[in-house]
Amino acid sequence: MEQYLMHLSGFFDALKDSSVFGVFVFQEEGKIVFLNKRFAEILGYSDKDEILGKSILEFISPKYSGGGGMSELNSLENIKNIIKRRTQGEVFPIELKTHWFLSKTKADIPVSVFAYTIEYNKKSSGIVLVSDRTKEVSYQKLFFALSQINQLIVRIENKEDLLREICDILVDKVGYTSCAVGYIDETSKLFIQKYTRANTKELQKALKNLTIGVDTSTPHGAGSASQAYHAKKISIIEDVLQKAHMSYWQDYYSYFNIHSVCSIPIMQNNQVKYILYLNDTTPNSFHSDYLHLLEEIQLGLSFALDRFEKQKFLQMTQLAIDSGFEFVIITDENFNIIYANDKALSISDYTKEELLGAHHSIFSSKTHTKEFAKNFYKTLKNGAVYSNFMKFQTKSGKILDFYVNIVPFKQDGKITNYISIGKLIDEKNTIEQLEKILYTDPVTNLPNYRSFQSMVDRFLKRALSKNTIGAVAVINPISFSSINQAFGFEKANEVLRMIGERLRNILYSYDVIAKLESDRFGLIIKDLKTEEDLLVIVSQVLSELSKPYTLFNQSISISFNIGLSLTPKDAATVNELIDKANIALQDAKENGENQIGFFRKDIEEKAFKKLKLKADLERAILNKKFIPFYQPYVDKNKQIVGAEALMRWKKDNTIVSPAEFINYLEETNLIIDAENQLTDSVLKDLKELEKHHKDIPISINLSALSLNQKDLVQSLSSLLNYYNLKPNSLKIEIVERVFFKDFAYMKNLIEELRELGVHFSIDDFGTHYSSLNYLSELDVSFLKIDISFVRKIQTDPKTKNLVAAIIYLAHSLNIKTIAEGVEAKEQFEILKTLDCDYFQGYLFYKPMPKLEFFRALR
Repeated sequence: MEQYLMHLSGFFDALKDSSVFGVFVFQEEGKIVFLNKRFAEILGYSDKDEILGKSILEFISPKYSGGGGMSELNSLENIKNIIKRRTQGEVFPIELKTHWFLSKTKADIPVSVFAYTIEYNKKSSGIVLVSDRTKEVSYQKLFFALSQINQLIVRIENKEDLLREICDILVDKVGYTSCAVGYIDETSKLFIQKYTRANTKELQKALKNLTIGVDTSTPHGAGSASQAYHAKKISIIEDVLQKAHMSYWQDYYSYFNIHSVCSIPIMQNNQVKYILYLNDTTPNSFHSDYLHLLEEIQLGLSFALDRFEKQKFLQMTQLAIDSGFEFVIITDENFNIIYANDKALSISDYTKEELLGAHHSIFSSKTHTKEFAKNFYKTLKNGAVYSNFMKFQTKSGKILDFYVNIVPFKQDGKITNYISIGKLIDEKNTIEQLEKILYTDPVTNLPNYRSFQSMVDRFLKRALSKNTIGAVAVINPISFSSINQAFGFEKANEVLRMIGERLRNILYSYDVIAKLESDRFGLIIKDLKTEEDLLVIVSQVLSELSKPYTLFNQSISISFNIGLSLTPKDAATVNELIDKANIALQDAKENGENQIGFFRKDIEEKAFKKLKLKADLERAILNKKFIPFYQPYVDKNKQIVGAEALMRWKKDNTIVSPAEFINYLEETNLIIDAENQLTDSVLKDLKELEKHHKDIPISINLSALSLNQKDLVQSLSSLLNYYNLKPNSLKIEIVERVFFKDFAYMKNLIEELRELGVHFSIDDFGTHYSSLNYLSELDVSFLKIDISFVRKIQTDPKTKNLVAAIIYLAHSLNIKTIAEGVEAKEQFEILKTLDCDYFQGYLFYKPMPKLEFFRALR
């Protein structure tokens, strides 16, 4: 022990004047007897004497967490016990990756701590090395915030949920102290908070009551929200307690120990629509070096607002079109006109400029009674649909009769618009016209949804009574809204008519074709001989529908999905049969474009199981539950020369194999988030290994979705720089089939990353579309011989010759070979004789968690 203490004393002499690490020495009861200048700087002190002589316990933040797996270090009582053990001469190291000290201004300072026992002035003492992690934690929180908000933007379908959940995520998930999102009232010039969230009820109430404005002539109008509003740019205040212009809120900041403030303007039509207001207890929590991450958050939220506004208008206009009427007027909640279709303009004789902004009473014929008007407004304001015959007056004074439906359009339970849809009535044919309006789609002239339900009911009764096989199909064109946006509704309607016409030409005359809600179509396919016949018929339908559509000399390609339910096996009622066809349609969508889905109980169970798995995987990503297991590979002397990082899911203290979840991750964008998490963990572990002088490469597997991220090169470069790692410490493994989707792109990507120093390995070589041509063109460093070859190498001479050829080919191209799945000594010996470079498999090491891997390296 004496030699150990003398060794650490020399270590102390080397580090006590460090400008990188804070260093302090404590003795009985944690009294600080030495500190260097850097430790004082980390805590915000200019004079070391302000700290000297005080107990280290005075500088422990209430936010203290015993990180780094040191579960015994989770309370001040345990810290006191550690101090006692050290000052009594017990020798033991402690490393805390995340610890929190209190600064001079009572701010929480994130640090890493390395503690040892040392002899100082002939007394057993504790020496502590402190590394400031403020910038690192700032980056991690902002990066995580960006990731969470990007996921939220994809998932959320309306503005109010988005604004509310932003605050919940930034406080509850990311860990900021408080958050408010609101707008600027143009009359009072005050920041009106719509949603407020904080880590305590007291702080949440105080923030909600805080007066924040943008009128710079007032004391409360000079803060970050005002700067963000006027400049339309993100405003960062890195330590509010040091800023004179923030003095109006000093009592609030001091009481709740808030040091960092950030205001993000959320834009719509180049105007500040909302402001996201963030507070944190750590100085520099919104560090200016990472402004680009905050700007990404701003862009994402602003984009989402624009998307919601466009979706809202598309929903309203689509609702009008689906209702089977030709006269379409949309008003705001005050009945002021915001949209009129061409037919409305033509009938009324008004121009668009004359109608937009006018009150809907511009059409009033003044022939209706006061009681009629009272009932009209009462019905609509209560949220009910109003249907009736009404007389409208044109600009020229002509009175016309209409059958009108007026539908309140709601968002989050509040009426935001009214959609007026009407049909000009010819008195001679009123009943016939109403029948057509109520039961026919006006665009395609096919039966509408109401009529389809009635037809399915008649079909179902007939099929059950005669014991015949039939089916209901729901057909959905994929991304049809993009055609609406690109060509306008009239041209998009022409495409819908073409789809209806193709369906008429394919099916028998006794089958039923209907136009359902939005852009969907419904079919009733009757009198099938067997269930298998249905697949043949629907495959022909899909093939015909997927052919390009020519519209105004332009060729438009559309993909489709079809969902099917059969009678009598799948359902015995109308609604059940249609609902199950829709469930089958969802199943088809999950399988990609131009897919057919059948409804069966096993499909239903699979859908529910998948839904639960999706929710579990989303939670796993939120809570960072995807971790690496490492499987080393060895050279001919069985020495570890590298390792592969394999994804595992840590779920409820158990480790889930990728076989149970990887396919679903790869079907969705969730694989990108999971692989980003894994990459970050691997780079952290590489950095830790570097500290222990272990310099070996680790490879990660990236999916096609991850490889096709536009910013992949920049992202990996930034991460490698952030962790200060050598690029050649990271390898990327890719499977052969990835090349054939876009060979030019993959070749360019590999070249860009190789310029950085990142190496590539081709996984599962020889099992898919192996091509000598692409192997010679790609700058790859490693080639992995698939396990299927290794398993047969002892018993099949042809396989052995093939492996020998692969190794020879690789070496001729200056590519190293790695045999995977080596499980027997005989396999190892044969591969060595064939001059294979490296070997991976259970004969040497199984995939293992990080700590076990580190022990294996030692």
